[in-house]
Amino acid sequence: MAMTENKELAYGYFSQTLLPDYIEEHGVDWNVVYDARGHFEEPHTNRRIGCGTLEVGNYLHALQEPEIVPGEFSDASVDIIGPSGNFSSILFCEKEGFAPLFKAVDLANHYDLMIISTKGVSVTAARQLIDDICGGYDIPLFVLHDFDVAGFLILGTLQRDTRRYQFANAVKVVDLGLRLGDIVRLEREPAAATRTSADILRAQLTENGATKAEIDILLNERVELNAMTSDALIEMIERKLQAYGLEKVIPDDDVLAEAYQTFHQSQQLRKKFKEMKDEFEATEIEVPEDLKKQVRAVLDVHRDLRWDDTIQIVLDESQMDEVRAKKKEGMKKPVILPVRRRTTRATRATSEA
Repeated sequence: MAMTENKELAYGYFSQTLLPDYIEEHGVDWNVVYDARGHFEEPHTNRRIGCGTLEVGNYLHALQEPEIVPGEFSDASVDIIGPSGNFSSILFCEKEGFAPLFKAVDLANHYDLMIISTKGVSVTAARQLIDDICGGYDIPLFVLHDFDVAGFLILGTLQRDTRRYQFANAVKVVDLGLRLGDIVRLEREPAAATRTSADILRAQLTENGATKAEIDILLNERVELNAMTSDALIEMIERKLQAYGLEKVIPDDDVLAEAYQTFHQSQQLRKKFKEMKDEFEATEIEVPEDLKKQVRAVLDVHRDLRWDDTIQIVLDESQMDEVRAKKKEGMKKPVILPVRRRTTRATRATSEA
């Protein structure tokens, strides 16, 4: 700051100019990690994950084909992470504030959509996610944006290479709007102030897919998604998804057949377990007075275990191998936490934020 007349270094200038310059000039081989700026959420599984470098990287590493889990003491299930057998497309929305509305109408589950929402222009992590999933699995990307210069910039950066991100795969992008035909009778606002000349703005908007008629409006006015009523916004989205011909996900015949057989066996087991439970009489067992001492003794030798693991071993030492096997298997599973329903107050606070 002393060398720049006490001017403070702005984060935008650092992250968008200096850092990319340095990476480009020096060819660094270390990871540049950006914090989450927005979220993405799968349908049906209720997984909601921050859209940051590490979070997206972990998610992409964990992708798997549908795994049919046989019923034992719990019912059979299908374990899914990613698009296979789960979602047929991605919906990108430039605003996070619509998440409660999408939840209220169950948009993701009805159309098997992964929904990505950010605060403005997509971060590189979001583009990596789109690149790998839409490009790698050949599924479309639907983009929902404001009718303004920034909205068309968002649309453009999701389908072409930029300095900060180059796509490895071809991505089919479907623009859901807002476009010229969507803003009829909607309230318009003055365009955001900018120092960019009209000629440069025209060139940028053209590059990002705006028509001449749209550009004539965009130079002076803008229309936000918020100008639409909730009903009108959902109606527009659903109408365009249906016009595209988006269909529900149904896996191949082999997966369907395996799931059919597994769920049949699970239902049979459930009936047997119920019969056994009705006939079963639990026996009381005396709790050792020195239980804590026994637990501590096991933990002193096997420090990688947790206290509840040792309870099973105190009950029966022969359970050691089985306890360790279950613990090892659990460690292999990806750490993707499910979303729990929030209270009304928390939901309201998130919406307002």
